[in-house]
Amino acid sequence: MNWKQFFIGGIVVAVIAAAGAAGGWVVQGWRKDADIADLKREQADDRAAGTAAALTDLVTAAGNVKAAAQGYVSARNDLTTAMSAISKDLKNVQKQNPLPVDCRPDAGRLRNLQAAVAAANAAASGTGQQSGGALSADPRAAN
Repeated sequence: MNWKQFFIGGIVVAVIAAAGAAGGWVVQGWRKDADIADLKREQADDRAAGTAAALTDLVTAAGNVKAAAQGYVSARNDLTTAMSAISKDLKNVQKQNPLPVDCRPDAGRLRNLQAAVAAANAAASGTGQQSGGALSADPRAAN
């Protein structure tokens, strides 16, 4: 075997090795591209699931806000009705019994004031009070 054949054989081997390396490089690129595509799809699926969960939470929160607003309107209407009745009762007591000279409230005014305090406390705690403000004869019973 002479040096020309050996040189040509070396070039052929080098070309085959380079072609094999290039083919391996291309195949490896395809495999990595497929892995990247899979990772992107998984990430998109995770984002979609997170977005769906956030949307569900938003819908739930909106329902809670709506329920709280309806509760507020109901409590406000009940409190307005109770305060109107208490104001009317207080005006009637003021007409019937003017404030004494020593400025001490009589039993009727004290009951109305305590009913107003009870209605305000009930509205603040969310328990509500009966419309018209049922008044107790004992001023200590309102507490």
